[in-house]
Amino acid sequence: MCVYTRREAIDTLSRMLEIYSPTGSEGELADFIYRLLSDHGLNARIDSVGNVTASIGCGDPKILLCGHMDTIPGYIPVRVRGMRMYGRGAVDAKGPLASMVSASIVASYCKPKGTIILACVVDEEGGSRGISKLIDDGVKADYAVFGEPSGTSNITVGYKGSMHVKMTVKGIGGHASAPWLFDNPLEAIFEAYRCIKERVESLAQSDDRFYKYSVALTMVEGGVAANVIPSEAESYLDIRLPPGSDSASIYEIVKQEALKTIGKYRRIKLSMELFDSTPPYEERHESQLVKVFQDAIKSELNTEPGLLKKSGTSDMNIYSAKTNVSSIAYGPGDPRLSHRNVEWIEIEDYLHSVRILLKALSNLIGLDLNEAYRMFV
Repeated sequence: MCVYTRREAIDTLSRMLEIYSPTGSEGELADFIYRLLSDHGLNARIDSVGNVTASIGCGDPKILLCGHMDTIPGYIPVRVRGMRMYGRGAVDAKGPLASMVSASIVASYCKPKGTIILACVVDEEGGSRGISKLIDDGVKADYAVFGEPSGTSNITVGYKGSMHVKMTVKGIGGHASAPWLFDNPLEAIFEAYRCIKERVESLAQSDDRFYKYSVALTMVEGGVAANVIPSEAESYLDIRLPPGSDSASIYEIVKQEALKTIGKYRRIKLSMELFDSTPPYEERHESQLVKVFQDAIKSELNTEPGLLKKSGTSDMNIYSAKTNVSSIAYGPGDPRLSHRNVEWIEIEDYLHSVRILLKALSNLIGLDLNEAYRMFV
């Protein structure tokens, strides 16, 4: 029997970090993962958008292990200092993905009594083409686990939804020495933003931020010179949605507030566009999937697991909304290090996460756990 050791798992993580794979440039990493899986006898494939997938075992139940290969731009040199490994994606989200790849390789030698579907997807940090392709291809499981940093002892059970709105305001412009003669598109945008923010954020009454709306003005563009009232300005709003909310109804409220505010100006016109929307998702805390991971964490770390609810979004939102599959996110790494100029992961936490995944898989699809542990030494 081939043995996939802890040292090989660490090497897998290191190799994945060394391959720079910002969104849109995942091909080299996909080739590496494809070869690694194939070398261990897995029937891997690369689909038309660049996802790497492999199926392990057969029959029911089916569990999807899905992580993303892309990172934000910005290379971080890979190095080990003490028991930490540094590199772009160490946290978000090559550390979690490497733990899924490693657990899948070990599980492939351990006679699973169900099916593990491993999916290493593209474009999670972009337009989510990877997970959309899986959905279009009819990839559906009984349970889904998404590789995102939760910290080894935590489980992510919810993500807020999001929507992005573009506002364009056009006027006639003029000399800044006589601002009373011209309606200023920039001033109109800021006034509309304040009204939209106040109205939307008042909709949910809760002390828990996860169940509140948030509105952020993220980009404003306009103006040609310091002494000219601009004739046009654009802005972008990022709106986060708690569970139970509906983006279409929120967009109507946003439009009402914008039109009411900018309608006070007689010589400018407003156009709006909802150009992106992701639904919120929250897994039931008492679900079997959550319980299985709680038990695995307790067994491995002898600690009480935490349940996280995040204000960001992930591929889990999209997949769960389309398939209604019970889903969580799990993976090593401090989520507060995501998208920062320094990313590092504790190597021991990474190895614990592989074992936690194996324990959870054992409870879900009946792996021979003793055999798995003999391999992963």
